[in-house]
Amino acid sequence: MFEHLDDPAPPEATARTLGAVLARAARLRRRRATSALGGVVVGALALGVVIGVVVSGPPRSQTFAAFESESGLLATGTPVPSSDLASVVFVGDLHGFALVVHGTQTLLAVSVDGGDTWTVADPSLPVSFPAQFEFSDTGHGYLWGGPPSATGTVALWVTSDGGRSWARAGLGPVVSDVSAVGPDVWAVVGTCPIRPLAGPACPVVLEVSTDNGQTWTGAGAAPPLSENAEVTVSDENIELARITRARAYVLTFAAEAGAPGVTGSLTYTADGGQTWASRPDPCPPYFDFGEQIAASGTADLWMICASQASAGTQAKALYRSSDGGAQWSLAAAANAPVLTGGSVLGAAGGLPTGGYVTPYSLGHENLAVLSATGAWLFPDRSGVYETTDGGKTWGVVAGLVEAGLVAGGTGNVVFADATHGWVCETGTGLWRTTDGRNWQRLGQ
Repeated sequence: MFEHLDDPAPPEATARTLGAVLARAARLRRRRATSALGGVVVGALALGVVIGVVVSGPPRSQTFAAFESESGLLATGTPVPSSDLASVVFVGDLHGFALVVHGTQTLLAVSVDGGDTWTVADPSLPVSFPAQFEFSDTGHGYLWGGPPSATGTVALWVTSDGGRSWARAGLGPVVSDVSAVGPDVWAVVGTCPIRPLAGPACPVVLEVSTDNGQTWTGAGAAPPLSENAEVTVSDENIELARITRARAYVLTFAAEAGAPGVTGSLTYTADGGQTWASRPDPCPPYFDFGEQIAASGTADLWMICASQASAGTQAKALYRSSDGGAQWSLAAAANAPVLTGGSVLGAAGGLPTGGYVTPYSLGHENLAVLSATGAWLFPDRSGVYETTDGGKTWGVVAGLVEAGLVAGGTGNVVFADATHGWVCETGTGLWRTTDGRNWQRLGQ
């Protein structure tokens, strides 16, 4: 979605499971090795092919040789193949950042040409994959998530030089979600370390910085919410949906003993966190194991609700609100009664049962809302879907399929504005649109 409506910026970056990345990367490296060997044989047999390679530039195996073969830290500026990007964010239509896994290291890559080419900015980030990140401009960025420390803490790291160096912010113990509007940064922080066994829920607090994350103070009041500190390594049961500098929603959901699903809570501030007002959570039992909120404005809210996941499927429901979450209506549903205790919602609309959304996908970037009528949905291990009628009907984005996107991967979808968007599929590649309709594959 347009994360901040008074200062448009790309949404938060999200990462996906390390196992999937490494498996895909290994398969990709084997394919490249085979292709390279085939190219050598053909080159030895046909001089014309050799001439063609010289004219068209170095082959892919040479361009990315350092990235694919070196086991240590890569040099800054090393080219990075787009197929190795794990998740992306963009500051405007040209400048992008990406998380990349290289061996046992998590690195940051940067693009200055809209995603056509990528190079290493930081070869070894202080947070391991999976992690989340956001940039408010070309210099200032924020990195958090990933596996917790041995003490169960999850830190926030801040950069002011485009990701070349990072400093730890004095927040904790668990930084759950971060959002920046220019130099004004909010962080939702859990007050209990992540623990291996279930325990009581812990309060949530809001920390605020007005100097690009250099110094922090508590907001006027803590949101009346709690979180389950035993959820996942990146604490996916809490989400900060920032609308403007002063207006935001915080969503939490956690399991309750004896309940069929989870209990979701939604709260809203219109004055920068000085006061909070509760909003109803529309997700019904069995459809509330995962939730994700997005918005195109303070009043226009979208809520994805999801069931337990099994064998690549997950029941889903989309609820809409036009009054800032005071009232909700069901817009579409994808029913899977075996996953919802036989419960069936009375709506169709083409939402896919295939693929996962939060918390089975890390981060909060399955849903990108552009307006009150237009949105994009990319569930993990599914395809990319689009709606143009406010979520009542959804369909696969044919242009992405034609451009080579194969359903079944993981990644994220982000838009910098109404026409410039990107879909990143880990282990496969990166796609871009500049008109909101036609798509091209980048970095081939």
